[in-house]
Amino acid sequence: MADRAGPSKEKCDNDNEIDEKLNLYSEKFDPLTFLLSNKTTVPKPTVKLFDNIAMWYSHYTRGGSSAGRGKKPEQKDVAKRKWLPHQLPVATTKPARSNKNVILKMETMQGPLALLRKYTTERTRIKIITRNEKGVRGYCMAYLLAFDKHFNLVLDKVDEVWHRSIKVNKSPLLIDSVPENINSSSRKRANIPTIERKKISKNTEECRRHVNQMLMRGEHVVLICVPNAEHTK
Repeated sequence: MADRAGPSKEKCDNDNEIDEKLNLYSEKFDPLTFLLSNKTTVPKPTVKLFDNIAMWYSHYTRGGSSAGRGKKPEQKDVAKRKWLPHQLPVATTKPARSNKNVILKMETMQGPLALLRKYTTERTRIKIITRNEKGVRGYCMAYLLAFDKHFNLVLDKVDEVWHRSIKVNKSPLLIDSVPENINSSSRKRANIPTIERKKISKNTEECRRHVNQMLMRGEHVVLICVPNAEHTK
């Protein structure tokens, strides 16, 4: 019995001695045994971990040297001006950009332009007196499709009549016939209207042509009216 009690007592003493070496607060604390032991427990689980001793030492010395330094003084609240209700800034909102086109603007036209809107909606055939750099050039009979405040007009089924000097150089777009060297596909794409000419004096001739659609700039417009025949219907 005495022999059996001896080893167990030695084992208890060894365990106690190991526990003392693993105890951080014991005089017998052994760092090497602490690092190699599987029973190692950190007293404070939330302690900051370091990769090596050098990092710990750097943190320790930096913390020790800065421990004596005073903290930055807290910034005092800057004195704020107390605004009266009528002195507060007024909140403003950026006006939304309206996406208006020519058709929408036509609906809000007032004054003389309101008549043009009426001619457009009622599909009234109108007469436009045209001008050139010298004076009145002629007139157009057409239906109005669209317009703007600058009197730029989009016309449909246009019958154009104008006077010109016989000696004037004809523009390639106003020739009476298509040249023979143009193939049939080009003729269809060009769709050049035929001009009817009538000599009314020695140096002046009257020209007529029909155009399916035309865009007339406002600088060429002298007057817009409704012919009597249309107006009396």
